[in-house]
Amino acid sequence: MLKLNMKKIKIDTKTKICESAKKLFNEQETLSITTNHIAKEAGISPGNLYYHFKNKEDIILYIYQNLSKEFESLNSFEAILLSKNPIQTMNENFEYYGKMFYEYRFLLRDAMVLMALYPSFKEAFKKNQDKRINQIELLLQFLIKENILKFSQEQNLKRRAKLHWFITSYWQVFASSSGEVSKESIKEAKEIFFEFMIYPFLSEKGEKMLKEF
Repeated sequence: MLKLNMKKIKIDTKTKICESAKKLFNEQETLSITTNHIAKEAGISPGNLYYHFKNKEDIILYIYQNLSKEFESLNSFEAILLSKNPIQTMNENFEYYGKMFYEYRFLLRDAMVLMALYPSFKEAFKKNQDKRINQIELLLQFLIKENILKFSQEQNLKRRAKLHWFITSYWQVFASSSGEVSKESIKEAKEIFFEFMIYPFLSEKGEKMLKEF
């Protein structure tokens, strides 16, 4: 019984550290936050923090992995493939993404800096990026096959998939150059994505799906 309680305490403390770090990173510049700041926010000693995490890089990587797991749990690509109205499902997915990305907004805002500073974060981000681009390309192939989207035969779907990823993942780096990452800037990224990357390429079937919701 004591061992189970000890395990629960460790899990709770680790979660508390991550939530405290995420709060501070979102509110301030990530580089200005130290492990001492995080420990103070979490209401624990620095030594207790170091029991769970080696350093700040370790904390940031753990938070990013949590975001990735949360994204995976949505099964969003599978949901689109199985949907009767893939355009509507895509739109709904982006609503979920917006809420999730706002909660982890420092990762969107500071991605380039974090990759430059932390090798483990860069490796995880790059691996995730390659996976997402591949998923987007497969999704585009599906939408074309189902006559929902139409592109010229010369269209390079791999490049288009990269552009899709770029808009949705790096828009907040641009937005933060003139202000904070906000719910409005995340919403703007969604609107730009659909306005320029989806709607102009809808087939008659795709346009009908759009009108249904």
